[in-house]
Amino acid sequence: HLSISDHVWNMTELTEKFKFQGLPPNEATRIRQWERMVSEKIEMLLVVKRYRTPQALRSFARLFTVFLPPFYAPFYGQMAKDLNSLPMAISFAVITAIALTSLFESITQMEDPFLGNLILDNIDVDGELKKDLKRQLLARRRRHFKEAPQFRASDSVEIYET
Repeated sequence: HLSISDHVWNMTELTEKFKFQGLPPNEATRIRQWERMVSEKIEMLLVVKRYRTPQALRSFARLFTVFLPPFYAPFYGQMAKDLNSLPMAISFAVITAIALTSLFESITQMEDPFLGNLILDNIDVDGELKKDLKRQLLARRRRHFKEAPQFRASDSVEIYET
């Protein structure tokens, strides 16, 4: 399985071969510029994926959401006494616990946007690279190089393999 950086390197080697075959220098420079931009964007995605909140801080947040509501118990007891309504105090206690847990879960889902179809707001890198990018690149190739032969199934190279 080739990584994305391996494919970029293959593109660099092909550009050098094209230059040897007569590709104009300005076109080779443009290809190199695109390679650099793709590499920079991939590096940015890797930084988002790899460098997340430290595990100790995430564990502290989880413990905080579980153990904080009992510390408010005296406040809710006083609220029940002042309002003369135990159901009102219990509902506020439950709402506080649910709010803290919801906040923690939303932070957890925002932490790793590459979870695929496991969460609603995600980045489907596999789908983006395999389907959408490939389709767009082939459409642009057909538009700019109308006389070029179509790719055969054996010519197809997967951009991103899992």
